[in-house]
Amino acid sequence: MLASKRLGLNPHDPERVARHVRLTPANAPVDPLVSTTPVDWQSGKDWDGDVMLNDQLGICGPDAWVNWLKLMGCPATVDDAMSIYEAMGYKGTPATDNGVVLMDMLQWLTNNRVAGVTMDCFFVVGFADPTHLATACQLAPLIVGANLSTACQSTNTWDNAAAGSKAEWGTHAYLYHANSPGGGNGKSWGEPVFTTPDFQAVRWTECYLPICQELMPVGTDVLRLLNIAKCL
Repeated sequence: MLASKRLGLNPHDPERVARHVRLTPANAPVDPLVSTTPVDWQSGKDWDGDVMLNDQLGICGPDAWVNWLKLMGCPATVDDAMSIYEAMGYKGTPATDNGVVLMDMLQWLTNNRVAGVTMDCFFVVGFADPTHLATACQLAPLIVGANLSTACQSTNTWDNAAAGSKAEWGTHAYLYHANSPGGGNGKSWGEPVFTTPDFQAVRWTECYLPICQELMPVGTDVLRLLNIAKCL
């Protein structure tokens, strides 16, 4: 089902990720602004199945950001994903089709406009803590890096069996738009993917919460949300 698709996430530096601003352990008092009801950022929106060249190029990181922009109401396109990929070093040749380091890309996005939008900042999410992950997804969709097994090629449900498979496929970035106690929904290669907590614990390698004030829903108190993110 997914075997023909391309990957494109390069290994991250755990020490570098650890130094970045992160949401702290979720044992602080929860602000009432953060609901306990799971949020699905895809809910009420038409599904966009555009693979955005990720069946041909290792463009999964840029595609994840373009999918994030689309869900937040920005009319981004595959051309925007390509502009990011080119900024990350792609020159239109197989030799330069090497994927991206996700943190390099996210930091570039805080200084450059794509589809008319600049990311304000991003947080590292401690996804091993279920409350932490759920809170982050209340604020905005997330961008995830994962180490996929070949078992992920034949199903859109990435569960304990996919997590435990010993045959490695490679690293991949995708959009995570809904979280619940039983797992969460995402989008990759234009298709829906569901990941269970077992898979997330074993196979996820990095997770980020982007913040883009101009795309937040009308009436959102962004500064308050940032304070929540810093104290949870």
